[in-house]
Amino acid sequence: MMNNKVSFTNSNNPTISLSAVIYFPPKFDETRQYQAIVLSHPGGGVKEQTAGTYAKKLAEKGFVTIAYDASYQGESGGEPRQLENPYIRTENISAVIDYLTTLSYVDNTRIGAMGICAGAGYTANAAIQDRRIKAIGTVSAVNIGSIFRNGWENNVKSIDALPYVEAGSNARTSDISS
Repeated sequence: MMNNKVSFTNSNNPTISLSAVIYFPPKFDETRQYQAIVLSHPGGGVKEQTAGTYAKKLAEKGFVTIAYDASYQGESGGEPRQLENPYIRTENISAVIDYLTTLSYVDNTRIGAMGICAGAGYTANAAIQDRRIKAIGTVSAVNIGSIFRNGWENNVKSIDALPYVEAGSNARTSDISS
């Protein structure tokens, strides 16, 4: 299968370079335009794992696909490493779409997004905010915000989580004041 490893500046944070692999359909013709799908990996994952597996399979079906490493993860830039920030992960999807729109062989009116696990939750959120996403697919979707608030097994009541949310808010104010 034809693929191309690329890196590009994250349009949402120009100090970070995103690393990705674009997969091409059989008999790819650069003069044609193709539907494209952005694949987002699970929390802590990288583009070569599940996102890459789905990207390859979908490319075999005729799509141009792109699996990328989120900012702060894998071969993408950013410190601290392995940062799992829902806002940044959601914005990464739009940054990848920004890149796709620069490619002549991508039909900008036919871009979809798919995510696995936490990547699925970020994909759903990105689709709410970025109208360029025309279709989404999810695999084992996880709402990371709910997990952060209510625990992995959903055993922390929202009301009991409020002191932690308050502490986080206070820490931000303290950090910025220092």
